[in-house]
Amino acid sequence: MKANETTLRRLIQGEQQLLVPLYQRQYTWEREQLAQLWADILAQVDVLAEGRQDAPSHFLGSVVLAPGPDLAPSRSQWIVVDGQQRLTTLMLALCAVRDHLAAEDPYAVERINELHLVNRFQRGEMRYRLLPTQRDRTAFKACVDGVPEGRADSLIGNAYQFFKSMLRKFDDPADPHDIDRVETVLLDRLNLVQILVEKDDNAFRIFESINNTGMRLSQVDLIRNYVFMCLPTRGQHVYDTYWEPIQELLAPKAMDQLMYLALALRHGEEAQYNAVYRGHQRLLTAMAGDEGQVEAYVRELARRARHLERILNPDEGTPIGRRLGFLNEWQASTAYPLVMRLLEFLEEDLVTEEEVAEALLYVESFLVRRLIAGVTTGNLNRIFQRITVQLSPEGSSVPQAVRTALSPARLYWPSDEQLREEIRSRAFYWQGRTAQQKLVLRRLEEALGSKERVDLSDKKITIEHVLPQTPTADWLGELSRDGDDPDLLHRQLVHTLGNLTLSGYNSELGNVSFARKCRQLSQSGLMMNQEIAAAGQWGKAEILARAERLAERAIAIWPGPEETGRGSAASRDWTLLHNALAALPPATWTSYSELAELIGSHAVPVGVHLATTPVPNAHRVLTKSGQVSEGFRWPDPDDERDVHDVLRAEGITLDEAGRAAADQKISARELAELLGLPGAADLAEAELAEEQQPDAESVGEREQRFLRQLNEHSGPQTAGAVQRVLEHWRARGGEVQYGAAAGASCAPVVRVGGRATAVIRFYAKTVEIPFGTLRKRPPFDDPGLREELRQRLNDAPGVDIPVSKLELYPSFKTTQLANPAVFDVVIALLDWFAAQSMPGLQSVR
Repeated sequence: MKANETTLRRLIQGEQQLLVPLYQRQYTWEREQLAQLWADILAQVDVLAEGRQDAPSHFLGSVVLAPGPDLAPSRSQWIVVDGQQRLTTLMLALCAVRDHLAAEDPYAVERINELHLVNRFQRGEMRYRLLPTQRDRTAFKACVDGVPEGRADSLIGNAYQFFKSMLRKFDDPADPHDIDRVETVLLDRLNLVQILVEKDDNAFRIFESINNTGMRLSQVDLIRNYVFMCLPTRGQHVYDTYWEPIQELLAPKAMDQLMYLALALRHGEEAQYNAVYRGHQRLLTAMAGDEGQVEAYVRELARRARHLERILNPDEGTPIGRRLGFLNEWQASTAYPLVMRLLEFLEEDLVTEEEVAEALLYVESFLVRRLIAGVTTGNLNRIFQRITVQLSPEGSSVPQAVRTALSPARLYWPSDEQLREEIRSRAFYWQGRTAQQKLVLRRLEEALGSKERVDLSDKKITIEHVLPQTPTADWLGELSRDGDDPDLLHRQLVHTLGNLTLSGYNSELGNVSFARKCRQLSQSGLMMNQEIAAAGQWGKAEILARAERLAERAIAIWPGPEETGRGSAASRDWTLLHNALAALPPATWTSYSELAELIGSHAVPVGVHLATTPVPNAHRVLTKSGQVSEGFRWPDPDDERDVHDVLRAEGITLDEAGRAAADQKISARELAELLGLPGAADLAEAELAEEQQPDAESVGEREQRFLRQLNEHSGPQTAGAVQRVLEHWRARGGEVQYGAAAGASCAPVVRVGGRATAVIRFYAKTVEIPFGTLRKRPPFDDPGLREELRQRLNDAPGVDIPVSKLELYPSFKTTQLANPAVFDVVIALLDWFAAQSMPGLQSVR
């Protein structure tokens, strides 16, 4: 290579052209980069204005050039290997200077054009001294030629407009030379290092070496670059015929998908999303310079692009389009390789439209039934990739082949019987993404013959719990009709599919009485809501009866697997339970019942599974009272350790009776938070929800209910201490919020942006610190601030919140507030909380 220092004026002088090749990406500079360059230009303008021409000029960067194919004695053409972004920007700035000067100096247009922008005696594209890559040429030529409509809606046009607006602001009518100085800086005071590559060097290899460091280019950029490096004579034809139509058809994100899918269709499980470029590079290298093969490869990409576009923008007026629309809304991109294979067969007339629609129905059912059953999605990629490469249009029908391939028991496609049980007992509200849950409910609604299509993109449409998440005493009374434990029933039923519906009135419905909900639901356009309203009452029997009806509809909508040859593999996927135990923070424990609530099971099968399957942290699953189960055994029969000693060594405090400390227990709600399950955040926010129901209790009634329960469970001394805390908060201008749930509560809150935030919440028996909610609310989204909160609380005698609960909901006994030292810590904590959240609140201490 030969390197020398130069300027823009010297670089573009004479009859020559700087050509940005096909393998370069488009122009990418946006306002941030443009503003930095403009600031550098103005700094040099100031140098000229002050007469300091001998001051150092600004170094802009390097430009790497290689000899181009079109060489003649009278002109030269150079390939821009590196530096196209800064070169294009400088030329656009010159266009803007030219057009700004034109109003007062028409000669400036001809002068700047012929000296710097165009080759006067050339024709066609050789006329331009800089010729960007194909996608940018139209907009760039419009800027050079002064055609306003041609530069719209592009980053090229945006850059030109940026410099035009900056020049208008900078132009000082009292200074006739200010714009001339800008022109001088652009041409002479922005230094470049020009590096010339020898003619025999591989320009693309140099480009790749420069630009691939740190992955500055996207994988699609690199693939495109390599493709056109392999097409020295057919590049323009392939670009015009195939590549440009692909770019017109697909957005950048879809282009990424296309490149991955093309590999998955060839290699199945071997395809890796983060190694797409290297995969395509190996394919192209194997073509060994055969431009015909490379063109065929790009032609195949164009075909795949049409299939992907059909997936992403389906015509839902057709059976295939409706199935594709569902997969799209489900965000089932893991199934796209198989869908692409089916569309390939369709295009080649190997299958019919009806057969593709049937095969897609089996894919949809596989995804939906697994979601309802709580099966994790981690292996879906491998499942669909494997089927894609194995699927053949020969032999048995393609839809049946897809169904057969998805049916082995180890893939956990629930049978009809299993689906019924999962709908009855599984906490559906914690499964999958919220959009997927809403989509399942919408399909169930459509099965009723509803004419009203639910717009799931409408944020007002939410999932409503008929039996509320925070039940009032009346609701618990409704659950106790059959003599069952209402609290236990609530935990078992509240998040099951039988208790869920779609509504645009979630905030109005809340935990009001069923009679009030009926009035709202009966007016809904959704038939499933009218069906609920017709029930008359809502308890265990009604929820389970609705679950049965929904199960029958689900079975009719989504056919199950082949029942023959499924083998004897486990009928339940325990991955969620295993993930929950793996997520247990140090020095914490949970119980069989909490795990059962999380996964939608019962404590007994959870215990049986843990007793027969080696699972990390299984020894930290204790009884509801915090004791080691009598039947506990280590998986290794030769392991003679005392489990109590192990628990103590791991930081879990045990009392004399061997009971683990309650403040170290992780609840089902906290496990859901740790795993990031949908609905967990809503649970955490339930007590802070705004309630405006006409028939709800008044604030005064809630306050009296809270104080009554507090007196009953913690005594008058504790109740008095809590009241003094609340009085202190009100005196300094704070708000107190009372919960509407049957288990009464209250919290000192502040409102920031209309949202209530509490740093502490009082219940009849416990005081809760809602770290899980605080971590999503400024300023407590700062972990350091939450840690300071924990340390402040731990200054109180008898309060020891472990660091492992810094994102959860630890608590201590309310009776501890009767201790003046604890009381003082809580008061000081509230003063500190107000100072952090609402600095305007005044302390009254």
